[in-house]
Amino acid sequence: MGFVKAEEFVNQYMRVNREIKEISRRKNEDFKSNIFIFYYNNIDSICTEHILHFHKNLKRDVNIYSYGIEKKEDILKIFKKYEDIYTKNVDYYRDYFFIVILIGVCSHVNTESSIYESIEHFFKKILNKNYHAYLKFFVLDNKRPFHEIFSRSNKWDLVLSESEHNEVMNICAELSNEGDYNVHGDTTTIDSIITNVVTDPINANNTGTISTAVTSNTETKKSMKKLYHTYDVVKEENKCLCLLLYPFIQCISEDDSSAIIFIASISLMSYLRTDEVTYDYYNKEIKNLHMDSMNISSGHFISFDSERGLLPMLSFISLNESLEIDERIYIYDHKNVKNTFNQIRTMCHIEIKEFTGNFRQLDLHKQNEILVKLKTLIKIIKPLYTLGWKRRTYVLYNSDSFYFLIILIYIYINRVKKMDTYLYNCLKTSDFLFNIFKDRLKQSEIYDKLIEKHLHKNAATYLNALIKKIMESNKKMISITSNFKIYMDMFQTAKNCYTHPFELRFIANIFCNFQSYCNEKYKTYHLLVCHINDSDETILYGFTPLNRKDYWPLIFSKVAYSNIEQIIYDTISDVNTMKIRKNDLKFVIDEVKDVFRGVLKLERKRELAPSPRSDGGEDSFEEDLLGGDEDEAGEDEAGEDEAGEEEAGEEEAGEK
Repeated sequence: MGFVKAEEFVNQYMRVNREIKEISRRKNEDFKSNIFIFYYNNIDSICTEHILHFHKNLKRDVNIYSYGIEKKEDILKIFKKYEDIYTKNVDYYRDYFFIVILIGVCSHVNTESSIYESIEHFFKKILNKNYHAYLKFFVLDNKRPFHEIFSRSNKWDLVLSESEHNEVMNICAELSNEGDYNVHGDTTTIDSIITNVVTDPINANNTGTISTAVTSNTETKKSMKKLYHTYDVVKEENKCLCLLLYPFIQCISEDDSSAIIFIASISLMSYLRTDEVTYDYYNKEIKNLHMDSMNISSGHFISFDSERGLLPMLSFISLNESLEIDERIYIYDHKNVKNTFNQIRTMCHIEIKEFTGNFRQLDLHKQNEILVKLKTLIKIIKPLYTLGWKRRTYVLYNSDSFYFLIILIYIYINRVKKMDTYLYNCLKTSDFLFNIFKDRLKQSEIYDKLIEKHLHKNAATYLNALIKKIMESNKKMISITSNFKIYMDMFQTAKNCYTHPFELRFIANIFCNFQSYCNEKYKTYHLLVCHINDSDETILYGFTPLNRKDYWPLIFSKVAYSNIEQIIYDTISDVNTMKIRKNDLKFVIDEVKDVFRGVLKLERKRELAPSPRSDGGEDSFEEDLLGGDEDEAGEDEAGEDEAGEEEAGEEEAGEK
């Protein structure tokens, strides 16, 4: 049968055949296996192609040739080009062993038999007939494009997960046992059976007959339909091709292990962006990847202690480079970073050579001394949990910028307008992201500059659409107490468009800058209300400026706990975001105001008369809010500023 488990594909077929090695040894010839990979230009296919390069079996005795494909004609052009090369240099390019892998190509480019036959014909033509038996083709595709070639040819295999493989084998066994159909037969193929089931639904559903050579009985028809539906609907846990192969990729070094975790996370994130997987599945898999990263002791993913966590990259680069990663996050002095670095070096009593050399090479006592001193100078605005993989770059992307880059790639891939082919291939974008090397960008590289120009153009388009949406929004003021007010900003958007927590924070930051005229002194809290078009769903996002204390996680957790059936509050996704029904907006806003008043009252009480539990810090404050002081907290400002509440209610009613 033309089906293979992902584990078998990686561990058995992605290695050099022993018989081929023996032939090469007997003929006393240098030998390398040849793997040809054709992949569709989307994020998952690119990541899947890239992850294969890290398998230890492909690190030696293997030549890999990879080609990005947009349409069928691209494959034919490649064949024409290399056919001339091989025919003119037969002796020089003589090869004994080919593996051909199609990643995401079949369902996007063409599922007709001609594409399979064209590929097979080309490689048979350039390969010596004595070695045709070793020629093998594999198809990896998130649509699982079923074709009769998988049942009638032993050279073609469709790669499946273990659960999918077991299910398909069981269905094929049922088909073979319950009818006159033979799974390996040449006269009747699974594809023809499925075609008749799909194209003749009237006979199948009304008359109870199916136009095939198979005995028409109810059980057989059910089995055939079941096989068709197995390919028609792919479960979300089997969609991401990169994750399908990731568990079986055996790496030589821990650096390579960290790389494949990073690549798999990009691939998974692309499915979340296109709404092909749920947040629950995404969160579960990202958590698993994070746990894998924590198990890497000396690679690029490291578990830090509290001090070393200030500078995540400090364990494998210099202190100077660690501080350069993003001075906007780590350093107080934004305008005079160079002098700040000199100040840090002087304060830590280290020489320039120690400052620019690898931090791990310093004496352990010296390392700890520096880390303690850094705590007095470095500030972290907000902890950012991210898969921060470092490869040929000084830059560590935090969650915001990383997600923004994924958006740019997504826009870049899905552009409909015709572009110059040199820039159209999204591999250029992918390669550019891996090569944002500070020294390289200082050079006048046309290759990088053109792609950088395109990224800037895409970013400008994205921001223009976003700012237009912001300008069309409704802005209101909510009175919490007589002398404390927050802003509520309401806008509408399509599902999965400007609704991710990072995007909402970006939008809220723009609202805050507009409201305060970019003056830090006048910035205050904002509550974003995002209505989803053609849906009953509304998203609330609480924004806190940098110079204020973030109360929103406490407020949202309290409101969600009290109204658990009406509110979705996912703390894994984002603690400043919660989802409600549109009709519950006024009620939830009132709840938020009540809890906010309680928060402010408890804060005021602690400032004026510290309680015996004040040593507990934030934990005792949270206990006061969520515990016994609840009733008293709700009472405090109950009668205060009713006019402000009524005003907010009228404004909300008017919005509806």
